[in-house]
Amino acid sequence: MGIFAAGGIGIDLGSSFTSVFLENRGLMLREPSRVLVNRENAKQILGVGIQAQAMLGRTVEDVMLASPIMDGAVADVELCTLLMTSLAEKAADKRKVLEKARLVVNVSQGATKVERQALFQAMQAAGAKKPAALRSPMAAALGIGLDVDKPRGVMVVDIGGGTTEIAVLSMNGIVAARAMRLGGMNMDEAIVRYFRREKNMAVGFRTAEELKRDIGTALPDLDEGEKVLLKGRNMETGKPDTIEVTSQDVRKALEEPLCALVDAMRSALENTPPELVSDVMEDGIYLSGGGAMLHGLDELIRQKTGVSVNLSEQAQDAVALGVGRAATDERLLDKLLDAASAEE
Repeated sequence: MGIFAAGGIGIDLGSSFTSVFLENRGLMLREPSRVLVNRENAKQILGVGIQAQAMLGRTVEDVMLASPIMDGAVADVELCTLLMTSLAEKAADKRKVLEKARLVVNVSQGATKVERQALFQAMQAAGAKKPAALRSPMAAALGIGLDVDKPRGVMVVDIGGGTTEIAVLSMNGIVAARAMRLGGMNMDEAIVRYFRREKNMAVGFRTAEELKRDIGTALPDLDEGEKVLLKGRNMETGKPDTIEVTSQDVRKALEEPLCALVDAMRSALENTPPELVSDVMEDGIYLSGGGAMLHGLDELIRQKTGVSVNLSEQAQDAVALGVGRAATDERLLDKLLDAASAEE
């Protein structure tokens, strides 16, 4: 069944990026979850996704980048609708594509009833006739290719931009779960704070993200002493400055959020039923999400929890692939939604 005949579209609606999966075509795009609006009139939309970020600072109008998704939840229904509609139409190269599709979007395990309602409002406003929400850990498990239908415990940790979802899955349902407002964006914020505090340097979040990606590491013994030149503003003089930064600096900056992440995973393991813990110990923890790609994070978790860690090659796209799989398999989606309803 093709996408133009009530086929499936899966959208990974993340705090940092939004990805679109089309039936019969696969994962088509991943763009920033940002909308560029007029500061005086937020209804005046100037750009969406990658176009919004590219236009920032290059327009004569007083503009700002708006984030429709904050901490894994819909912060603005109208802008969220616009984000989903624009990116889906761009991916399919066709207008009103959501009106002909079975739309599946991920939702945080820790989302409140109000936040879930906001998501459905956005999907319905986008024209989706068959909207469905799939919990992010379940979507990640499907995207990784795990079998969640068996009576066996599977632990998935999805580290997104604004949230981390920790869940133990079994028989199409979530047996134990924890969601925390900590993700890749929080790591970037920690880097910004560290350089202000320790180096008297003001740097932007984009620079912090680049440092994390290029020379960031989670473990001291993986710190290869890489060095880069960092440009920013000297906090004492207020003037532009350049300093030498090492991977050790970035590792120290990330200590606090990584410690919180590992503690949450330990807590989740401690609160998992004993029968399922043995399954997790045998099969290991499955990591997904863009935040999981930090160099050495899998090894840090293994050392601190005593459990082996599996890092998917498609970690950043696991949720998108999972919602896409559910959107294109109606029987699978019905089973997952039935299991989710039974848990509530």
